[in-house]
Amino acid sequence: MVYEYLVFLRDTKGNATRTLNLRLAALRSFISFCSEDNIELGTLYVALKKIHNFKDTSKNKVEYLTESQLKTIFSTPEVDTVKGRRDRFFMIFAYETGGRVQELLDMKLENISKNSDFYTVKLYGKGSKTRTIPLMPETVGHLERYIAEFHPDNNKNEYLFYTVHDDAKTQMKAGTVDSFLKRYAKIAHKKESDFPEGLHCHMFRHSIAMAMYKKGIPLSYIKDFLGHSSYESTKIYAYADDATIAEALKSVNHEHGDAKVNKKWKGSEEELLKYCGLL
Repeated sequence: MVYEYLVFLRDTKGNATRTLNLRLAALRSFISFCSEDNIELGTLYVALKKIHNFKDTSKNKVEYLTESQLKTIFSTPEVDTVKGRRDRFFMIFAYETGGRVQELLDMKLENISKNSDFYTVKLYGKGSKTRTIPLMPETVGHLERYIAEFHPDNNKNEYLFYTVHDDAKTQMKAGTVDSFLKRYAKIAHKKESDFPEGLHCHMFRHSIAMAMYKKGIPLSYIKDFLGHSSYESTKIYAYADDATIAEALKSVNHEHGDAKVNKKWKGSEEELLKYCGLL
């Protein structure tokens, strides 16, 4: 009866998962209290304990930008303005490094290293943990142009991203990032109706992780790239979205009619399972 009541709240009343679990917890607590006076209710409490909390399946999906959407948002800032060039580089850098917003804002020029033609950046993550990320050649080009314009003195103690107040460079705030991302997202949404208006910096982090996963990069590598302390945190990227499923279906070629069915997935079962997010 209790379970059916909770299903009724979910399917008919449209209550959220959190509400369902709160109702269940309240009923468990009440029956536990009553069983102190009536021991026969103890069996009812045990039965209630067997009802597992409802899971929010919407959290299993990650908000990320497709390759097309990334091109759209990178081309949105007006690069003939100083702020436009700054904002575009920030978005590109956020994507290429997979950095959290505060990791990016805390970065100073001294955290960028160059060995021959090879650039790396050091990110300071949660729990004072650090990780070093190599930069791809195209990103290096963007970085060098940005530093040449915004850090002509190449002062290693300066923050990579800054704002100017009273002729002084101060560390850029997360609110500033959120503000210009939301502004560009509205413009991009007018161009493409499926572009998310609620763009936030973490979506670039999700986007590079999903791109890596779809390319077949092992989750263990993605974990280290993102600086996750737990493998469980990285597993959120291991699900099959609509595009991945469509690609998997295209890879299974069936010939109809009198012709023999050509099962091209034979011998590649493991690869197909990976495409479907089942491995």
